Amino acid sequence: MRSQLSRLSLAALLSGCGFLTTFYWYKSTEKPASKSDAVPLAQVGKVGEEVLRRSKTRLLWRAVNTGDILFDGESIRTSERGEVRIQFEDGRFIDLESDSMIVLQKSKGEIALDLMEGSVFVNAKSTEGAAAPNGTTRAPALVLNSNQGKVDLTGASASLAKGKGNQVDVQVLEGTANIQGKDGKRQEILKGSAGALGDKGLVFDQQKLQILTPPLDKPVFVNSEVDSKVTFQWKGFSPLWKVSLWAGSRRKDMTERGQVETTPNTILSQFSLGKHYWKLVAKDPKTNQVVGESPIYKLDVIGRIAPSVIFPTADAKIQINQPAYDMNFKWQKGDDTRQITLEVATDSSMTKKLATKTFTSEDHFLLPQLKEGEYFWRLSAYFEGSERPLIGKIQKFALQPPTVVVPKEPAQIVWVTPASTTIQYFVKEPLLQIDWAAKTRGEEIVQWHLKVQDVAGSPESAKQLDSKEPSQKVVLPKAGEYRFFVEALNRDAEIIGKSQERIMVLKVTPLLKSPQLLPLNTELKAKEDGRSEIKWEPITGAKEYILIVKNAQGKELMRKKYPTTGTNLKNLMPGTYQLQVLATDEYGRNSEEIPMRNLLVPELSNVRAPTNFRVKVKDE
Repeated sequence: MRSQLSRLSLAALLSGCGFLTTFYWYKSTEKPASKSDAVPLAQVGKVGEEVLRRSKTRLLWRAVNTGDILFDGESIRTSERGEVRIQFEDGRFIDLESDSMIVLQKSKGEIALDLMEGSVFVNAKSTEGAAAPNGTTRAPALVLNSNQGKVDLTGASASLAKGKGNQVDVQVLEGTANIQGKDGKRQEILKGSAGALGDKGLVFDQQKLQILTPPLDKPVFVNSEVDSKVTFQWKGFSPLWKVSLWAGSRRKDMTERGQVETTPNTILSQFSLGKHYWKLVAKDPKTNQVVGESPIYKLDVIGRIAPSVIFPTADAKIQINQPAYDMNFKWQKGDDTRQITLEVATDSSMTKKLATKTFTSEDHFLLPQLKEGEYFWRLSAYFEGSERPLIGKIQKFALQPPTVVVPKEPAQIVWVTPASTTIQYFVKEPLLQIDWAAKTRGEEIVQWHLKVQDVAGSPESAKQLDSKEPSQKVVLPKAGEYRFFVEALNRDAEIIGKSQERIMVLKVTPLLKSPQLLPLNTELKAKEDGRSEIKWEPITGAKEYILIVKNAQGKELMRKKYPTTGTNLKNLMPGTYQLQVLATDEYGRNSEEIPMRNLLVPELSNVRAPTNFRVKVKDE
């Protein structure tokens, strides 16, 4: 035992020495903060997965959290899946991508970025100015420093990446960037152009490659309900070259995704929702050698849902009784939909158009004087933050004259629930469960209309519930008497059957009756030994019973649950006690309380009074 205690004491001593040594080393490596370190340089806007920071006075990396303040000289790095936004006071920001590292530094009149590895997106378009010493309002310049020169990004939106060796690739998405090489030469990079700083100084894209789609500075919206493909179009590569698309979730893991097939300078490729990286690679078809390559671009694919079509439904056949028909198109748009375009044509390729209309808040359009025949239509939605529409499916409907058919008997609808009763009880909320069935023409029914109205209310209080199944749960505002019926509709939205009306009264499920103590008409009296056999009448629907015992002054002495209808009390001191039994239903509700009955323990009891009152219960 002593040997074990000695080992534990030695382990604790060594652990404490290690902690003190580590703390001393950590403090000894800490350098005193300079005056510039105390001035906030930027703030962390948002963080995705693991992101670390390290100040220039520290050797250890620490986790980065949203809202953290960053200071001069701090390094920030991201993991394989990490991303972080660095926000400046004037509205400019930096998005550091995965597997990347930068150092933030501030000198007179500018904020400098040193890209150590990876890639970064810089939005240097200032929305607010910083106060200058001369009283004017301006923002400090935002520049990228490297061993090969400096890139002034002030007023521009650009993507920068660490290329081969020490080369830094620069793509300008908006505005103009200025590159100054270590030899002092300057060059502007205009919007849509790319340049680089390498060991050979300034290097510029001689291909004049221009990406037409997708947009380089905005997300791409696709239809989440269909397998939408992203369109890649460009100009600038020689038509003799073989161009392919490379893409991946990381810059380092891109693979070939597709080549130009039928349309020149165009590739269509399927992308999952989320963030991707891509580039175009051009090869000489004779030698299969790479002769041109675009910079690496970032692609953010966001899912959207096209407007929901209400009428006409797909492949609907609408019968008309006149030479021309006024068609009323109806749809439902989402909350983030900026505008909707409706196209109607007489051919499936949508080239022979009858109408092309754009709407901002409307949800229907009346196209008059349509003749018999087939028509095609589709809806396209423009969402906030996107200039390209999300194109919906092409749908078809037909206008045809009424066919001469033998009239069918209306569909017979029978009630299942409620059956024949007219009262339905509820516990917590007025919930009406309604089930029905079609005895005839059930195969033609595609939709049901359930109509419910408060008998005591106005006709305007009636509401309609649509269902594809012959069942519906209706939550009503209160207990009361309600009238309801259902209508059966076929695929042409025609009512082919109607049920009989049914009236149902909704009431709160009553509480159980409280059980009476037995016997009913005689006094409850304990035996001389203080033992008392207590019984009560059974209550239908009771899940359990609660026996309550109080003294003559009304103080509760005992409350206990029983599954049966009786128990034994013993060791009762002489005196009078009050008894009551409650029944608990299946919903956990207790029955209403009734007057308590007295239980007499006679003075002749041979039980001596204990120091503290105690009731012992023996279940039988």
